Amino acid sequence: MKKLLYLSLISVSFLSCTKNTSNLEVTPTLDVEKKNMGVYAARTATWCGPCGSNLNNTHEVFDNVKGYAVAMAFKDALGSAQAPYADYLFEKVPDAFGIATSVPTSFQNFNVAVPASINEHIEADVFVNGNYELLFNGNEITINTTTEFFKDFYGDVYLAPYIIVDSLVGYQNDHPESPETVHMKYTANIAYPSSLSETSKFEWGYLVSAGQIKNGHKVNLQFKSDKIDHWKNNNISVGMVYFKKVGDEFLFMNAFTK
Repeated sequence: MKKLLYLSLISVSFLSCTKNTSNLEVTPTLDVEKKNMGVYAARTATWCGPCGSNLNNTHEVFDNVKGYAVAMAFKDALGSAQAPYADYLFEKVPDAFGIATSVPTSFQNFNVAVPASINEHIEADVFVNGNYELLFNGNEITINTTTEFFKDFYGDVYLAPYIIVDSLVGYQNDHPESPETVHMKYTANIAYPSSLSETSKFEWGYLVSAGQIKNGHKVNLQFKSDKIDHWKNNNISVGMVYFKKVGDEFLFMNAFTK
């Protein structure tokens, strides 16, 4: 019932293959590349000894997947001053995406789609992809997005815009260098549509398009998120993750970041 309540907050009407009349369509169109990008994520905790001793290896993997996967660290909060919403995602990920609750846990593409591996996904057909631009105004981030479909498709497609922050310094138990260390690809929040309130935040994202979608169909949506004072603008990125809804399940389709 909780998921149904969240989903009822968004209504998108699909009228034709050339125009989407959603009241969220408020942004200029961005160029979208026809490519697949996977997700490589880790669920860790600042109080977890094995997570701390393995932190450097995790950072190395994140560096290695740059360009062909979205790297995301779902971690309990470093403190309210660092990322006050991170606990929300840390707690939601195991239930929503079928991820083990033990830490550390690494996973690809949220373990809900075939092909599941990043390499297999990259070589598969491209159905949908996106692009974004970030605008900063004090402690608010505005994210303009464009979604483009590259094949005819039928179904409900959702976009989850995760806010990812690099180079946050905070406590990490058993880190060999220092308890106060640098955390990379910290998934700090999930953005929500500019026309809605923060209470609409939903780990699966928001309805982009529904029903019959034609090759070349584009949808422009605007999202927003709070920004913490010490987050540097050039350390902030967005992990755009697309899901298709099949029955009560949300299945991974594609991802994008830059």
